[in-house]
Amino acid sequence: MFKEDEYLVLEDNVRHSYMSVVWSHKIQEKQADILTNYYKTLEIFRVVCATLISCGLISLIFTDQFIVKLITTFISFISAVISMLFKSFDTQKLITNHKNTANELLAIRNQFQLLLVDIKMKNKDKSELMKIYNNLIVQLDDIYRTAPNTTDKAVKRAKEALDVKKDNEFLDEEIDSNLPKSLRREEV
Repeated sequence: MFKEDEYLVLEDNVRHSYMSVVWSHKIQEKQADILTNYYKTLEIFRVVCATLISCGLISLIFTDQFIVKLITTFISFISAVISMLFKSFDTQKLITNHKNTANELLAIRNQFQLLLVDIKMKNKDKSELMKIYNNLIVQLDDIYRTAPNTTDKAVKRAKEALDVKKDNEFLDEEIDSNLPKSLRREEV
């Protein structure tokens, strides 16, 4: 079995890896949120532009004013730029990639948490715990290798979610309220 200090060394390293995954997961989630908002905003602009172009073209049937032609042409240009942005960056695919990576990180985060439980309980030997930890690190490296890039904005939003809003923290009362009575710590 492990000596006490060996458990502590392993626990410290697993805790560090766990927190790294918590951060990476939240950053990927926030990047997906940023891209989703960007996509929705551009889509709204595209619909508005299409509507204004239609109005401009219909008004040309009844009038032949240069300003109407100019405005309609300008709005048509903006609509074309938005369409090219959608095709060039494939925002929907980027959103999906960030969400998939976040889900993979969530799954491995849960595995790190279970490993921490095993370390605290001291119910596995050193070689078995190290084998589990090494396997998780290899899986994590694979996820990071294929993870899409994120922005500083996503990092800032993740920091706010984790440090200020405490996204990953739950009160015992919150947990108990979602469990059957037999699994609660305190009576709700």
